[in-house]
Amino acid sequence: MKAHTPNKFNDATLVGVYEPGSDEWHAARANALGGSEIGVAMGLSPWQSAYYLWAVKTGQIEQRPVWNWAIRFGQKFEEPIMELLQEEHPEWDIYATGTYSNNKRPWMHANPDGLAKVNGEWVIIEVKTSRNYWDEIPPTYIQQVRYYMAVMGVKRALIVGVVNMAWVEHWVEWDDFEQDVLQDQATRFWTHVTEGTAPDWDGSASTYEAVREMHPDITDEEIEVDGIHNLPLAQQAFEAAEAEFLKQKSQVLSVMGKAKHAYFEHEGQKIRVASRQARMGGRPYLVVNKKGK
Repeated sequence: MKAHTPNKFNDATLVGVYEPGSDEWHAARANALGGSEIGVAMGLSPWQSAYYLWAVKTGQIEQRPVWNWAIRFGQKFEEPIMELLQEEHPEWDIYATGTYSNNKRPWMHANPDGLAKVNGEWVIIEVKTSRNYWDEIPPTYIQQVRYYMAVMGVKRALIVGVVNMAWVEHWVEWDDFEQDVLQDQATRFWTHVTEGTAPDWDGSASTYEAVREMHPDITDEEIEVDGIHNLPLAQQAFEAAEAEFLKQKSQVLSVMGKAKHAYFEHEGQKIRVASRQARMGGRPYLVVNKKGK
């Protein structure tokens, strides 16, 4: 890759070049919304809720460091994948990047893995790796590069990487409607941050954990809570639903035997609803496809 791009770039300005996970990197992210966070802010992340992110951004809880082998693997392979991309497209000029701040909305940050000049136009490059096959590009990745496009004023992006040992190149083009939706939701979330008003409640474990962290102490105080009479009913409904879910999982696993996928037919199409997976040679478990594709 070539040297870092200029300090001024279309609609954004270079804030700095930081090592991921460093103190400087965390400081730059603290008072801004980054591309890896936009999916959370939009309610698309299966791991973290908008409420949890809001609590972090407003300083009510600390962001727990996320560091596992998948993340470490992905970071170590960013540079080799960028080198492979350059070999696949020798006519492109590919540049290393840093963290950029939008000129009109300084709280919007972008730190793409790379930038390329393709036929005279800038293209955002984002590297991804996964050992599992993708039926489609995860929506959080799509919104991540769309957010970078919004921050930097770039009209095209390329998600590139190795997925289930296969080379993937997926183009994302600027779409006025999609960009307007993203900008509206990003602005709405950041307004919650600046005004200190919490996002709507959701049913995620992430939000529950955020509230637990926000109130770590216990006193002898007693407080009246409206609607609390519904809590035991919700608990009973949850336990009944969980028991029914486990029963159906057991039945499906039993019928599947050694098969990897389970499906049913609808209007001449196969609808895949579940798959068996295993980690590091362990016992297989069932993963339910919520979208039924």
